[in-house]
Amino acid sequence: MDIMNKTNPIRQLATVLMLLMLVLPLSAQEKEDSVRVFRFYAGSDKFYAPGMNNGEELARLFDFVQQYKDMILAHDMMLHVDGYCNSKGSAADNLRTARTRSNRVKSELITLKGMKEDCFITRNHAAEGDFVTVRVNIPLSLIRPMPQQPVAQEEAPAQEVLPAEEPQPDEAVVTEVVESVASGDGDAPQAPLFKEKTDSRFALKTNLLYYAILMPNIEVEWKFADRWSAALEVQGAWYAKETPHKVYRVATAMPEVRFWAVNRSRWNGLYVGLFGGGVIYDLCNGKKKGHEGEGALAGLSAGYMWAIGKHLSLDAGIGFGYLHARDKVYLPHNGHYLYQLTKNINYFGPLRLRLSLVWRIPK
Repeated sequence: MDIMNKTNPIRQLATVLMLLMLVLPLSAQEKEDSVRVFRFYAGSDKFYAPGMNNGEELARLFDFVQQYKDMILAHDMMLHVDGYCNSKGSAADNLRTARTRSNRVKSELITLKGMKEDCFITRNHAAEGDFVTVRVNIPLSLIRPMPQQPVAQEEAPAQEVLPAEEPQPDEAVVTEVVESVASGDGDAPQAPLFKEKTDSRFALKTNLLYYAILMPNIEVEWKFADRWSAALEVQGAWYAKETPHKVYRVATAMPEVRFWAVNRSRWNGLYVGLFGGGVIYDLCNGKKKGHEGEGALAGLSAGYMWAIGKHLSLDAGIGFGYLHARDKVYLPHNGHYLYQLTKNINYFGPLRLRLSLVWRIPK
């Protein structure tokens, strides 16, 4: 009896281990096929962190969503998004950062793959790590063939054939987006999460550097494709003093087309651009000679934009190119302006320097 009592647990343990060896590879394969993991730096809600595998994970998720897009939009399949953060100082900050991370991942699917907010079931957690997971449960009806109805015998009397009842999905379709908070009482579902007010395709900018030379400016940018945008920047300084004759008048208008090198969130990342434009000016300092004229310019630019708030970003960039101007030199004398000469100005070098505050206009 002693031997049997010792042997039975050993046999049971061996049986459990064999089952685990069979089940674990299957579960790992299921996780690889149905779960995508997007990682974030500790304390940061920036989606595309350098050195991480988020781009490849997003491409795999896009392929899956494209394959089952009609079913997802019809709510036959749901996208389960779970955001995590445990690197902030408090549970409230962790939950807030987790929510922002989830929304950034969802924004990629909404803006680039046509998903809607009600396609997601979102839960955010102030624990476990710094990542976001997107999980999809595939209904068994797509995997297992439906059993066929038995064929009636010839001698059986004819019966009315009723339509087969449609199979019920394994999980109920959930149309509300809920979030759970890790607390002492466990994860409890809260009120439906508000729909994120995603940014539109328009942004307003102003170059902070130009205010140091008393030149107000404004720029409007329109994202007309996933990787392309068009912008128009206008600058102007219009100051004059008659005695002594001091004039500081400059006005420029510069349109630009930009290509975003990485298909990131709508208003983040590296870009290169092609710009042109025109300038008019009148410059004079006291009794010295004045310069008045107009010119045209064109060149190439590069920059990087990153988010600093819910709808705010910073845009840093530089532009090099060619400027041609017709410069008229004059001499102020007793309230009159004596024409001296006209010369051509041809300049090649830096033409733009930008550190702009960006307001990403919400929808």
